[in-house]
Amino acid sequence: MSTNTIPEGYMQNSRGDLVREENVKDIDKIVDQSVTTLAQQARELSMSLTKFKRLALDDIRELIKIAGEKYGASLGGDKGNITLYSYDGRYKVQRTFAARMTFNIEMKAAESLFDKYLEAISASAENDIRVLINATFRSSRGDKLRTAELLRLLSYDIQHPDWIKACEALKNSIMVDGATVYIRVYERVNDSEAYRIIPLNITDVGGGYERPTDSQ
Repeated sequence: MSTNTIPEGYMQNSRGDLVREENVKDIDKIVDQSVTTLAQQARELSMSLTKFKRLALDDIRELIKIAGEKYGASLGGDKGNITLYSYDGRYKVQRTFAARMTFNIEMKAAESLFDKYLEAISASAENDIRVLINATFRSSRGDKLRTAELLRLLSYDIQHPDWIKACEALKNSIMVDGATVYIRVYERVNDSEAYRIIPLNITDVGGGYERPTDSQ
C-alpha cells in the first residue's frame, strides 16, 4: 500500500486506489478508524516493551558487574540465567536464556526411521508411543515442527533397534541457532510463598471479557 499523502476527502483501499469518502460505506469507515487506532496503540505498546526489555537487560548486566567488581559477590554470569529479588521479597525478576533450535535434512531420515519402528511393532503394542509419533510429525502450522514434542521422543527409554536409530538421526538433525533471552517479572501472592507473573504478553493479560457460552 502506498504511503503517499492521501488527498483530503479520499480514502485509500487495500489495492492502493483512492476512493472518495462519500463512496465508502459507513461501516467500513467505522472499522477503519477502530482498527487504525488499535494498531497505532499496539505499535506504541510494542515500542515500550522493547524499551523495557533493553532497560531490564542493561540493569541486570550492570548489577552483575557492580556485584563482582565492588563487592566481590557473584550474582551469576553475564550470559547465564539469573533471578533477582527485591529486599522485601515482594518482587523477583528473572533473566533466562533459551536455545533456538532448528532441524536439518536428517529430520526426514528420523521421521522415516520412526515410521519403520511403528511398522516393526504390532498394531496393538505401545499405542501411546504410536499416537505421540504420529502427532509429533503432523505439522501443526504449515511446516513448523513441534520442537518440544520432538525432544520428548528422546526421553523414552526404548531399546528397539529401529527406535535407537531413529533417535540417533533425530539428535543429529538438531541445530542450535543462537539463543533467545527472556525477562520475566513476578510479584508475591499476598503473604504466601508463591509468586505470580506480571503479564507482559497480550495473550496473558485479562481484558474483562469472557466469551459467552452456547447457553448464553
